[in-house]
Amino acid sequence: MKESKIILGCDLSKDKIDIASIEKQSNIVLSEKEETNNLKGFKNIIKPYSSLLCEIHVIVEATGNYHIKFTDFLESKSIKFSIVNPLRIKRFAQMKMLRLKTDKADAMVIAQYGVEQAPEAHRPLTAAQKELKALGTVRNHLIKQRTMTKNLLHSHKLLSTTTKESVSAIKSTLKTFNAEIEKLDDKIESLVKDNYNETYTKLLSIKGIGPKTASGTIAYLGNLNNFDSYKQIASFIGITPAIRQSGKSLNKTTGITKQGNANLRTLFYLAALSASRSNLACIELYNRLILNGKQKKTAIIAVANKLIKQLFAIIKYNRTFINNYNIKLVS
Repeated sequence: MKESKIILGCDLSKDKIDIASIEKQSNIVLSEKEETNNLKGFKNIIKPYSSLLCEIHVIVEATGNYHIKFTDFLESKSIKFSIVNPLRIKRFAQMKMLRLKTDKADAMVIAQYGVEQAPEAHRPLTAAQKELKALGTVRNHLIKQRTMTKNLLHSHKLLSTTTKESVSAIKSTLKTFNAEIEKLDDKIESLVKDNYNETYTKLLSIKGIGPKTASGTIAYLGNLNNFDSYKQIASFIGITPAIRQSGKSLNKTTGITKQGNANLRTLFYLAALSASRSNLACIELYNRLILNGKQKKTAIIAVANKLIKQLFAIIKYNRTFINNYNIKLVS
């Protein structure tokens, strides 16, 4: 891909997009403007660069779902873009001691981040991956709603006074959630088998990885063609330890960095809990870390990274998972 010469930083909200453009080599600000967050605005953003589309790099801060239509538009025009975690932008601004907080200033910070950090360009998803992501997002939402409804039923039964109608209404709602989640699961499984059956089967062969993690991995990572190492995948997911280095907490592990894909991070953390009981390499790693005094959460994060290393080797290099391969369990 041709090297980018112009960086566009875009700060998106529900109705508008603030844009700042910088010439990369000279670091000169070319323009600052505001456009509507719709197709007309998208066209206006790229219009000044109609003859230079292959030389621009659009940097977008991930803001809920506000950026999705815009990035879909950029993808349709084969325009290079990156979607950046807001936490990275925030830390970049702190490092630069930038305290001015306006939408226009945010766009400029995003553009400057693009100039200095040169984030990796977004890798387009296939149509099947996009559908899987959409289905997975709805499924996750329904599961949260179902959990809330279960809690409501439990708390309702503890009341001194209740009615058959209220309990029946809650149970009916739970039944609906269960039915809809089951439909989504069937659709997700069907899509995965139709489009990525070989990858799906290989992922399921790894102890600790179940259908949900396998489907989620495929939805966001495909067949791993866009990744050169398991560390890139771990970074994409955000499943690496966070270290705090100040005061009494010097070099203390505080959990996960949370700079990545939240849905995949949750799936792999849960998969790691399972793998620490069924995957022999993960059991050995978990037990060794615990014996060395590591926190349980730290050990689970390490197991999650081990799972990612295993799936990378199996999918990328077409290997077979062997559960007892070169393992010496800690007694």
